[in-house]
Amino acid sequence: MPLEFDPIRGGLIRSSSNDNLYDYFQTSGYFFSREILTRYFLSLKTKPFVILTGISGTGKTKIAQVFAQYMCQDEETKEERQSRYAFIPVRPDWMDNKGLLGYYNILDEKYHLTPVLRLLLEAKDHPDKPYFIILDEMNLAKVEQYFSDFLSIMESRTTGDPQGEALDLHTLKEIETPDGHIIRKKIPIPPNVFFTGTVNVDESTYMFSPKVLDRANVIEFNEVDLKNYEKGFIPIDQFVLKDADVREKLLPGENQSHFCSKIDYSEILKIFPDMGKLLAEIQDTLHPYNLHFGYRVVNEVAAFIRHAHEMVLELKLVDAIDIQILQKILPKFHGTQAKLEEPLGKLLAFCLGEKNISDESYLQPTVSFDGDARFPRSAQKLARMIRNLKFQGYTSFIE
Repeated sequence: MPLEFDPIRGGLIRSSSNDNLYDYFQTSGYFFSREILTRYFLSLKTKPFVILTGISGTGKTKIAQVFAQYMCQDEETKEERQSRYAFIPVRPDWMDNKGLLGYYNILDEKYHLTPVLRLLLEAKDHPDKPYFIILDEMNLAKVEQYFSDFLSIMESRTTGDPQGEALDLHTLKEIETPDGHIIRKKIPIPPNVFFTGTVNVDESTYMFSPKVLDRANVIEFNEVDLKNYEKGFIPIDQFVLKDADVREKLLPGENQSHFCSKIDYSEILKIFPDMGKLLAEIQDTLHPYNLHFGYRVVNEVAAFIRHAHEMVLELKLVDAIDIQILQKILPKFHGTQAKLEEPLGKLLAFCLGEKNISDESYLQPTVSFDGDARFPRSAQKLARMIRNLKFQGYTSFIE
């Protein structure tokens, strides 16, 4: 059996590969770094909406599917396991939410269910279990047309009102489905439902608007490591979990909230006082260009770092900030050279730990990952975006 760190005893212990998140993926035959798996788990725990983007064939869909299978493996039957996650291929002809929530058929006077609505109904009855919805090729249709209700309602939920507003299904008091289920006119989005959307970019897809990207952690899959792929494993990363058995850790514990708030920001400042100064520096850099972020992003960054502080082995604040710049702040950047060249250059100087950048000599080492940078992950992405800006006159986080 593999070894993992025991935070209580302060040593390594034997663990079952089915219990350990990293080993579960490896024994299932899938190749992901431990950092990516950690970032995906913590992103879902912070907020139940994650977007996975990057080149085709790097495992965006599989990481979501296998993670759901890992989380649901303790159910007794295959049917019970499969009832807790729904894989939904998005169709390019979706103009509203009927593809997700179903519809009332006036011919048979029945409400026709979808896998998403079935899952929402079951999740409402089992609040102690996490449920997963995977929207594959999410941008084949305009997200604002078929998913806008979900985005708005997820933002309406708070610690004091965990249900938030409800989804409108039909106008009658209740309707029966063909198989005898009763569907009421409204349904909330249970807080134990987690959404993951995968994204590919080509001539058949739509670009996300900033308001969609602002509501998610965006994780990019562009690295293809053939050297370690041949070996079948990636050397241990810096950003790894203390305890990789996370099956009972996705949902909040007693006296914890599902939702991010100012409390997260206040609490993390007690642990990392420098975090407020770093976020203020980023704000000061972006504010003159009207590219700064709001309180929601601050609260979600703080919540992510709180979870990382509790669960990541020997966490360094710079790693957590770096990941959140990459996943929460940079994804909204897309536009022309005239709009973005100056702010991206200043943000890159901040990530490199420089006061300013006077020439282009910094681009090549940074594109190749500069380990001496203050925030190397974000610096690498910014250098690539600036290079695209110079070559094409336009750049976007989602490539």
